[in-house]
Amino acid sequence: SGDEGGTWYIDLKTKGGSAGFGKPPVAADVVMSMSSAHFVEMFTGKLRAITAFMSGKLNVKDDMVLAWILEKML
Repeated sequence: SGDEGGTWYIDLKTKGGSAGFGKPPVAADVVMSMSSAHFVEMFTGKLRAITAFMSGKLNVKDDMVLAWILEKML
């Protein structure tokens, strides 16, 4: 959400994987929602996913374990 908000996906289910803007090509196992500012902080290492989640900056729907695995991959 926010000024630079939108829907982005990371597909690690299909061979070769993919990432992009818009609707994912396959059904999501986990959906994460947050402001664009917090997204940038999290993906640049300035905000940990668990901290964002515990403080209400990150909402996780479906498989929470996959969300934590994604943080480790980054």
